Amino acid sequence: MGKVYKSLKKCRICGSKDLYKYLDLGKTPLANHLIDIKNADKKEDTFPLEVLYCKNCSLSQLSIVVEPEVLFSYYPYRSSVSKSFRKHCAGMAAKAAKILGANEKNENNLVVDIASNDGCLLQEFKKKNFRTIGVEPAKNLAKIAESNGIETINRFWSRKAAKSISAKHGKAKIIAATNVFAHADNLNEFMEGVEILLDNSGFFIVEVPYFHDLMTNNEFDTVYHEHLSYFLVRPLHKLYSNHNLSIVKIEKYPIHGGTIRVYASKSPKANLNISKSVEKFLDFEEKEGMYKLKSYDKLGSMAQKIKKELLAALKKLKEEGKKTAAYGASAKGNTLLNYCGIDSKLVEFIVDDTPEKQNHLAPGSRIKIVDAGFLEKEKPDYLLLLAWNFAKEIMQKTRMHYKRKVRYIIPIPRVRIL
Repeated sequence: MGKVYKSLKKCRICGSKDLYKYLDLGKTPLANHLIDIKNADKKEDTFPLEVLYCKNCSLSQLSIVVEPEVLFSYYPYRSSVSKSFRKHCAGMAAKAAKILGANEKNENNLVVDIASNDGCLLQEFKKKNFRTIGVEPAKNLAKIAESNGIETINRFWSRKAAKSISAKHGKAKIIAATNVFAHADNLNEFMEGVEILLDNSGFFIVEVPYFHDLMTNNEFDTVYHEHLSYFLVRPLHKLYSNHNLSIVKIEKYPIHGGTIRVYASKSPKANLNISKSVEKFLDFEEKEGMYKLKSYDKLGSMAQKIKKELLAALKKLKEEGKKTAAYGASAKGNTLLNYCGIDSKLVEFIVDDTPEKQNHLAPGSRIKIVDAGFLEKEKPDYLLLLAWNFAKEIMQKTRMHYKRKVRYIIPIPRVRIL
């Protein structure tokens, strides 16, 4: 087991050893390692799931790092399955095209997407005539992207990967990293790769879940072993400064429970209307107590409260003879199920729209994952929305069941039954 993960003793951004543990979700299996039904009796490895706060730069990070080859060689999440995320990607491509300026010809501009998944974001850039290259370590996803016409390099991002792309295709006007920055252990090497490949007049665009939202909305279930880091603007500002990049703009989006999009450039005179968004975010974080230890202990107590209330609600429904299913075999859902100790005795099955997830068992809980047709067949009385960040989309998809009075259980930021 020692070869599968390592323990961290210092901050991955500033190197400080002054770390404070404030959240312990116990030992859990890997959230995206679904179990083939044929291997239902197979024993699963479990790993500590703890979060540490750096008192020096305010980064939050897991106490361990599982080997990336174990986590990402095969990956069941497909970005393009979500209509909401596809729309979000279209908006990002449109904004990126705008910031490059009207005088730029897109066909001359290279966009590189790090951890490009099934090519969802690059499809939107391609529609605008950009040259595109994806870098994706999961073989199954790289294959899907290639089949959809997105050139994809099947490897992990690194300095070597950046040099290879630069030599063959030239510098990138846009380097995107959406929902992957939190997955990187060696953030300094990640940034060195960006420095190598990014054009002097280009932009590095990162999207990460915003830790302030995680904290204030009790989103403890977004903690799992792939998410190594949890970001405020303060640690990002320090990291970028160490790698000759200036943050020129930060935008906030509601997707994934609260996300910030950070634009950075090698040139402080980049072609953007440079706002004071960095200073505004830093001031906001300080006023909200995000740099004080006492703010962090609240998350653990709220996680315990949600666990208690959710278990009580599900047990009561079971005693009343009601049938409960779940929607969304998401990684966050698996963290929730395992932390709360929910299994198939309380939730009979999980519906998910991703074909790769269907006909598998959720890790730890061993609840069967099925397609949406099971809702009509089994007619559950309640649906626990594990992918609560897409609650509106899921409720729209299942509106026919709502008409027959199915009710929804939303666990975050507090347990609600609608």
